[in-house]
Amino acid sequence: MHTPSAQSVPQSLDPDDPVRKAVHHAATAPLREVFGDRVQVEVERLDRIGPWVFLQGRTRGADGGRPNYAGTVYESRRADGVMSDAYAVLLRKTDDAGADNDAESWRLSDQAIGPTDVAWLTWPDKHAAPRALFGF
Repeated sequence: MHTPSAQSVPQSLDPDDPVRKAVHHAATAPLREVFGDRVQVEVERLDRIGPWVFLQGRTRGADGGRPNYAGTVYESRRADGVMSDAYAVLLRKTDDAGADNDAESWRLSDQAIGPTDVAWLTWPDKHAAPRALFGF
């Protein structure tokens, strides 16, 4: 069940927004965990409604080209053609967390690395997140 926020329209976290750096750091933690610094995210959208943030983007190699998945579980998925460059993350700021601009304040609710479908389609119901955050 969705718990309404006082804010109902997604607000883009612009590059000069002090919260963006913390949110981006928290949102890309799963990639750093698996790939280290050889895979980056090209952000297509980074939106917020209340305590929720949705990042949607594309994975890129450190050189800006195709990501290098060698030596990871994603290498065989790429070889089998069931791996896209899509990346999506849903974060939530917890009530007991610190300031918005502290990466530790943001908790990973869900993620999709290389999905071949719209993996985040179920996230509003699964996590009680606002549907508008995802653009539907």
